Amino acid sequence: MKTPYRISLAVFLAAGLAASQSAAADTVADFYKGRSVTLMVSAGAGGGYDAYARTLGRHIARHIPGNPSIVVQNRPGAGGLVAANYMYNVAVKDGSVFGAIHRNMPTDPLIGNKGNKIKYKTREFNWIGSLNDEVSICAHWKGAPISSLKEAMEKEIILGAESNTDIEQFPVVLNNMIGTRFKIITGYRSGTDVNLAMQRGEVQGRCGWSWSSFKSQYLQRWKNGEIFPFAQIAFAKHPDLPRIPLVMDFVKSANDKKALKIIFARQAFGRPYFAPPGVPKDRVAALRTAFTATTRDPAFVKDIDRQKLELNPMSGEQLQALIEELFDSPKEILDLAQQALLPRVALAKAKLVPLKKDKGKVAEVQKGGRSIVFMVGGKKVKAKISGSRTRIKIGGKDAKRGALKAGMTCQVSYPAPGQEATRVECDG
Repeated sequence: MKTPYRISLAVFLAAGLAASQSAAADTVADFYKGRSVTLMVSAGAGGGYDAYARTLGRHIARHIPGNPSIVVQNRPGAGGLVAANYMYNVAVKDGSVFGAIHRNMPTDPLIGNKGNKIKYKTREFNWIGSLNDEVSICAHWKGAPISSLKEAMEKEIILGAESNTDIEQFPVVLNNMIGTRFKIITGYRSGTDVNLAMQRGEVQGRCGWSWSSFKSQYLQRWKNGEIFPFAQIAFAKHPDLPRIPLVMDFVKSANDKKALKIIFARQAFGRPYFAPPGVPKDRVAALRTAFTATTRDPAFVKDIDRQKLELNPMSGEQLQALIEELFDSPKEILDLAQQALLPRVALAKAKLVPLKKDKGKVAEVQKGGRSIVFMVGGKKVKAKISGSRTRIKIGGKDAKRGALKAGMTCQVSYPAPGQEATRVECDG
């Protein structure tokens, strides 16, 4: 039986712990109150990473103590390498900057082939969490010479790719490990540009494409017979794709399978978020807690569902643990994974189509902003506007396509008149 003294001491210690935790929470709230927090995205506007990050940015502030404002900033380049190097070496390390990074970045120092271009250490980052456990696909545009993964081992198909990303690396791995005959045209600025290249007939397909992105942007085109998934890159099939073959089923060697598991672990990373090394522990904990709380927020979930994005989150602690496990893999398996990522032939460089920039007054907005007609040199020019891929700014602020109005003067960036705009900037 406890004596009154022991009871009093226990109460005193419990009260002290609660006060300490409350003080820590107050300190974090004081730091974030009235502050602008940058959510940096390693990809350009319009793709899956950007869509997820902007959705998170609209909701996470409610769950961060002090409720700061969130500013989403795109820092694309080298498949995420530019952003990763920046976050490690340049970004302020006080908790006012965190980011969405390409899923290959955590393991690139382990098995990548970028040499001295990598200026960061994965284990030293503070991992905040992931929004989805991804399944990637290979897909071909209509008219391609193949219709299945088996045929891709017999006939050449031309794939478009962005340098140093899944859509360049995964087809290289499949060529080396299962004998596909992909010809890879790399150097496109983004996955969105590869998609446009398919539609223009420059390339015939794309590999390493997140099913969540395909589903939100191209599902109707599949139904219309324009584009066709023909392989899945993951540990297990996605429930949506029971008839599409799994790449892992074509691998025979046990060691090859182990190596592929290291390479494809980035699929489990999915949509990862991280903060620079050196951020105070209480602020890292606050960002992790806010991230998890956001993934359970009904308003956030509704926003994700509205865009037909998938949500299968992983906590920061789980993500950090998975990274530690991978970095402790046996050397012989790591060597095999590195070899699988080496192109056996030189990758052909894409002849990039420069974006055309036209400026003029909007004469007509059609179908709720799905396309606009504007005047250029006295002639009417049309541009398609995507709700997820086209970056729209009105008066210097991000806007939705529904905000476009006749009479506005806008600069439109697009491959050519009549095609989908990548960016529309209008006067307020």
